[in-house]
Amino acid sequence: MPYWVSGIDDATPYYSYYYFGIVPTKEGKIEDEVGYQKMNLVATIPEKQKKMVLRMLDSTVTEILLQDKTAQKTLVSEMRNVLSKNAFSGLILDIEVPFTLKADKKGQITNFVQLICTAVKLDYKTCGILIYGDFSFRNRPYDLKALGDAADTVLLMAYDFHKPEGEPGPNFPFARQSLGEGESFDYGYDFKQMISDVVSVIPKDKIEVVFGMYGYDWTMNEQGTPLKAAKALTLKEIQAQISNHKFQITNQSQISNSKEKNIQYVDEEGRKHIIWYEDEESAAVKTKYLQSQGIWQTSFWALSYF
Repeated sequence: MPYWVSGIDDATPYYSYYYFGIVPTKEGKIEDEVGYQKMNLVATIPEKQKKMVLRMLDSTVTEILLQDKTAQKTLVSEMRNVLSKNAFSGLILDIEVPFTLKADKKGQITNFVQLICTAVKLDYKTCGILIYGDFSFRNRPYDLKALGDAADTVLLMAYDFHKPEGEPGPNFPFARQSLGEGESFDYGYDFKQMISDVVSVIPKDKIEVVFGMYGYDWTMNEQGTPLKAAKALTLKEIQAQISNHKFQITNQSQISNSKEKNIQYVDEEGRKHIIWYEDEESAAVKTKYLQSQGIWQTSFWALSYF
């Protein structure tokens, strides 16, 4: 549940909510910004149904916090206070480390997660960590076994495999190879392999897979490569534009093995666009596969997107 939503529909059938969230400063204090100020969005949710997400998205701040013991001590105190004061049942650490910082961060991330989770559990609250779904494929700086030992839940972000600054492709392909329009696509990695990689080091009852209910719209040049970074669109926005016939769709298909939807259309300036996106249908296929592998916990990014 991101801080920018207007509220919760009483008919929304979810077992629990992750409030996204609050931000730490480089000194370890909780920043008084919009996420903190809008925490009343989850005030009416029972304690057992809500957890707080610590948004560590600023690489400069993250690098300091991973090393500064004094700031870490302050953060531990502040986080315990926020969780208790606002009746959250647990904490989710969203530590998004870019490639530029990954070289020596594995040990620092492990120590940081161990420290935070140990402190949170002293108050009988749970502690989880968000992990990039492409952790193995892109050699992310995670000691997955150690993180799994420290955390109660490891949440895999099964989205953003194809980046907005890169070539068009599925949010996270179900299978590595897909066939469409007579061509063979090899994505290099897939959802099935991700699950195989994670279950080799983390107990299945600690694994939770997060689906991104959105997509990217790439504008293509005459050479067939992206003209600029893709635009993010929520699933609701994509479906609304399809219903309103805003897209002059030249091709709409569900590529066989990726399981996600692919739309191609031409805009008013004559430029070709390619959209890939996750929806309820593709998420259901992946969920069924997870259940066949003994994994039963899933989440969705994000409330209001679909």
